[in-house]
Amino acid sequence: MSAVGSYKHKEDSELITNYDLVAAAHGIMGGIELDVASSKIANDYVEAEAFYTPSDDALNETEWFGNVYLFPPAGTYYWNERQEKWRMTRGTSPTLTSSHDVWFRRLYREWYKQNIRQAVFFSNCPDMVRYDQRIFNFPICFLRTAPILMRNSSNGVKPHKTCTSIVVYLPPIDNSTQKIQDFIHLYEEKGRIVC
Repeated sequence: MSAVGSYKHKEDSELITNYDLVAAAHGIMGGIELDVASSKIANDYVEAEAFYTPSDDALNETEWFGNVYLFPPAGTYYWNERQEKWRMTRGTSPTLTSSHDVWFRRLYREWYKQNIRQAVFFSNCPDMVRYDQRIFNFPICFLRTAPILMRNSSNGVKPHKTCTSIVVYLPPIDNSTQKIQDFIHLYEEKGRIVC
């Protein structure tokens, strides 16, 4: 996981999905073709065929394709009207939007347009359930335990316990019924499934 804009300097202070959750994402999609919010170190864990780093500005600039994995960067965003782009900020204001919400919007749009085949969205932002309730149009796994993620920092990559987390699966449109069943079978040991 990484991000864009002013977040570039934080690429070496990122949270990375653990092997267990990554393995499940590979399992349900038959491999991860693209991790849209990543880094070279994060991709050592995610093992996507391709990945975008903060300098690629995947939220605004890049083409998304194939089987996508997304663990959004932490932070808040605002819409820069002059540049017509989402920009990350460290500020706090009721007008700012959670990064998890902004990134899910883009993921949903790419899935809806069928620019991507399928996607796994991991969020350790419990408020995601209210930010964009379209997540409830898809199967969701509310993880039973707070997962241990990996934190990449100046001290190296070390385990980091996070909070309540969810996994949302956006299935292929042409095979959604079977793939949703596969998701349930694969993820039901990890937590409560809501479809």
